[in-house]
Amino acid sequence: LADTNGRPSLAPSALEREDRSGRMVFFFKTDLEFTMYLAPQYFGPRMRSYIKDEIVKSVEGTCLGREGYVIAVMELKNDDIDTGVVEYDTGMVSVNARYSAILLRPFKNEVVDAVVTQVNEIGFFSEAGPLAIFVSRHAMPEDLQDGYDADVESWISEDKEVEIKQRCVVRLKLLGVTCDTNEITAVGTIKDDYLGLISMGTAY
Repeated sequence: LADTNGRPSLAPSALEREDRSGRMVFFFKTDLEFTMYLAPQYFGPRMRSYIKDEIVKSVEGTCLGREGYVIAVMELKNDDIDTGVVEYDTGMVSVNARYSAILLRPFKNEVVDAVVTQVNEIGFFSEAGPLAIFVSRHAMPEDLQDGYDADVESWISEDKEVEIKQRCVVRLKLLGVTCDTNEITAVGTIKDDYLGLISMGTAY
C-alpha cells in the first residue's frame, strides 16, 4: 500500500459551520475525499471493504489543518468509491472515495470543558478531545494567580475551595486558536463568570 491522502471537499454547503442562530459551532458534519493507491494483491471482491477500513483507520483522529480534527467517519457508500485508474509505471491503482465525517473545529470565544493534563508554575495544560489548550496563570481568577503549590503540583485558591490539578475538569473559554497542518492548539481563560473548576473526579 502506497501513501494515502485525505482532503476536504470544495462544496461550499459542506463547509457550513453556523447553527440556525448564526453562532459558530464546535462540531460539524462535512463531505471529504480520500485518495489512496492499491497494490494488486488488494483487488478482488473485498476491495471496497478494504478501502473503507483503510479510510477509517487513516483519517479518524487526524487533523486536516484549518478544517479541524476528524472525529468519526459517518458514511461511506460503495457508490462513493470510484473504479480507480491504473498507474502504469507502478502497477498501482489510484482510487478516490467520498465520505462524510464529523469534524471538531474550535473557534475563538468558544466555551468548552477540558481535562487538565499538566500543571506547572506558569499555568496548566488541558485537553478537549484532541485539542490541546494552555491556560496561563494570568488567565486565572485573582485568588488563584499566586496559588501554585509545587509540592502537590496544583493551583489552589486563597480560600482553599478550588484546587486545579492533573485529571480534574475545568470549563474555559478559548482566547485564541492556532491551526497548523497537523495540529490545532489553543490558549484559554478561566477568569470569566461561570468558568473554572467543575469536577475534581477522575476524568479518564
